[in-house]
Amino acid sequence: MAEIKSIFDLDVETIKKLQDKIGVKADGMIGPKTVTALQAFLNQNGAEPKLGVDGKLGPKTIKALQEYIGAEADGSFGEESASKLTFKLMENEEGEKIVSTESDLENIFAQQFKDAGLA
Repeated sequence: MAEIKSIFDLDVETIKKLQDKIGVKADGMIGPKTVTALQAFLNQNGAEPKLGVDGKLGPKTIKALQEYIGAEADGSFGEESASKLTFKLMENEEGEKIVSTESDLENIFAQQFKDAGLA
């Protein structure tokens, strides 16, 4: 199976953060085990309708992920979804932003500039 980066244009560190969040080995690549864990995670976190936990990354799984991260839920993962996922993974359980690296801080500033129409 292809790496998530080739599908979603995410960097390896973001992929690893996603894998940590859903409880699978953080190797920076997406495969059936990661997708299965993602589907189960999304079901536990309110996906409606519930997803089949089959390890196949299709539009229903992508749409549920988009709903979870607050992106437009169109089933097609693009730049907006990638950006929102990156920022969602920087939140703690209370929804507060966590900055653990200089790169995280740079990403937050870049997104704020973009949101303000300055980038």
